[in-house]
Amino acid sequence: MLPLTDLHSQLDEALNINNSDSIFSTRYYTDLINEQRSLFIRNEYNKKRTMDPYVQQEIPCLSLELVDPHNCCVTVPIGCKILRTTKPIPNTIEFHYKKGITSVGPVIITAKRFTLIDYSRVPYIGEGRTTKNAIYAFLYDNYIYVISKDPSIQLLKSIAIRGIFEDPTALATLTNCETNQSCWTPDDPYPMNQWMWAYVKGAIMQQLMIKKQIPMDDSNNANDDGADGGGQVAAQPQTRQR
Repeated sequence: MLPLTDLHSQLDEALNINNSDSIFSTRYYTDLINEQRSLFIRNEYNKKRTMDPYVQQEIPCLSLELVDPHNCCVTVPIGCKILRTTKPIPNTIEFHYKKGITSVGPVIITAKRFTLIDYSRVPYIGEGRTTKNAIYAFLYDNYIYVISKDPSIQLLKSIAIRGIFEDPTALATLTNCETNQSCWTPDDPYPMNQWMWAYVKGAIMQQLMIKKQIPMDDSNNANDDGADGGGQVAAQPQTRQR
């Protein structure tokens, strides 16, 4: 896995563009990479294959707060305590059969993970003799909820979350509640395997080559007549914003 900046440089090199004077912005590159990655991952894992850890990301520590069951999204069984993350998480990739959340559990990574369920199953939890005190987690409206009939759940202050997110860079808006460091930086490896990048890069290059040949109207007169007024196109490079 390579940092996002290295993926940008590979696109510039393939287009024979000097990256200090590229006609494409880094934000545009990132949007295309995110879009194609999501498509390839969705197609790959809709086949119910094991989720590759290298396409997943972790939020190591996100704070929880106790919420009133009466204000929850679904009917909560009597006796259940429910917690919710204090901040929403970025959108996950959605598969045919489940959301893109792969695990939720204590911040201590060796501790047992919680049971992931769809929020529609919440009214029926804790009915089994062996599961009455189990801890469940579900995603609703971009928040992670943790619910259980075990009263000790109220002592839980934070959780760790792993998932496959549509925009990996969106984790930069979250901070690790233990270290106060960002959950993602541009120097972190971009969550995509090398074999997948080969396909993603090819799909992106097709779009960029088409875009590169589109005439630019810089005359600022709302007419598609070219910048020089004589039908000739004068395409000026855009300065790369970093």
